[in-house]
Amino acid sequence: MTALSYSTACPDWESRIIEGRSLIPFDPLFPESAAEAREFRHRLKIVDVGDGEQTIGDIGASWAEDVANAIFGAYDPDTGKQLIREAFVLISKKNAKSTEAASIMLTVLTLNWRQSAEFIILAPTREVADNAFAPARDMVKADPTLDAMMHVQDHIRTIKHLGTGATLKVVAADSNTVGGKKAAVVLVDEIHLFGKNPHAAKMLVEATGGLASRPEGFVLYLTTQSDEPPAGVFASKLMYARKVRDGEIVDKNFLPILYEFPKSYIESKAYLDPANFHMTNPNLGKSASIEFIEREIRRAREMGPAELLIVLSKYLNVEIGLALRTDRWAGADYWLETTDANIAFAWLKEHCEVIDIGIDGGGLDDLLGLAMVGRLSGTDKWVAWMRAWAHPSALQRNLAEKS
Repeated sequence: MTALSYSTACPDWESRIIEGRSLIPFDPLFPESAAEAREFRHRLKIVDVGDGEQTIGDIGASWAEDVANAIFGAYDPDTGKQLIREAFVLISKKNAKSTEAASIMLTVLTLNWRQSAEFIILAPTREVADNAFAPARDMVKADPTLDAMMHVQDHIRTIKHLGTGATLKVVAADSNTVGGKKAAVVLVDEIHLFGKNPHAAKMLVEATGGLASRPEGFVLYLTTQSDEPPAGVFASKLMYARKVRDGEIVDKNFLPILYEFPKSYIESKAYLDPANFHMTNPNLGKSASIEFIEREIRRAREMGPAELLIVLSKYLNVEIGLALRTDRWAGADYWLETTDANIAFAWLKEHCEVIDIGIDGGGLDDLLGLAMVGRLSGTDKWVAWMRAWAHPSALQRNLAEKS
């Protein structure tokens, strides 16, 4: 069979997101696989909307349709191999994330052919676990055919397929819990909450280890932005996703879908214009509304800058960085504006009459820092050039600080 020609990079993502177009750069690779999954998903009932008879097909989110079509459409029915092995979705709150995630995982459980297969939703907290499990449970209970096919165990957050013996289970963020799992499909819910957990990387390796022997499997990371500067495993995955999206890294098995504002919109604070809310809220007008987000921003402004940053990160996916932190040094408001890309060591030697050098090394688990501060010749103006190095082991030992 001829290898499929496709790319998961989306270099024109800025124009796509501004215009409200799909962020998936290719059509389903195997349309028949996508169609089979879509037919089942669209029949799932959403009990907490309207009269409880509406289905995913009636009111499903467009972003979730894109994600589901891409993932399920990457399954080759002839070889049993899944071509998209990881997908990373960054999307704002109130875009039906939990409901759509439940529909995807329930579809996986139903269409699965492997006997006694394991499918897990890895949740960082009990609350997130409940949010992930409840919609799937309700979808089963609302459909007599599914209810007869599945056994729901609320107390252990597990749904078992009585025909294949396969299970869909929500597990806590505990390395002891996920150790030894042989899951074929893993949904990592709200990965940003794993950011400060130094054991998160190990947990993910344990949780996703089963994919090595299950070629039909995949991992779906589904998250909102963090209300603190991205750190740890979340920062690593987010940076990797951006590089794949932008074409800096070629990875045909990794699909990034990032609903975030282009850099120019962040710098100009155009994200505060309600006309632009749709960029990080593709379900606007359905589960999300302009009025609700505007009200949350007004309320947060009255409560203070810390509350405003939380609202901006959660409802508009604005990343909190150096200039947005509430605990920042006051000079951070001006720091980035004073940078000059031309300043380097050679430049300092040419333009400065005196240079003071400081260096500090913290060992293999810390940064080696170098700072050179020089006074420009004939003036009282000072300029500085700094650089830091880290041994690879430092990144692994300090995942909670990595960003």
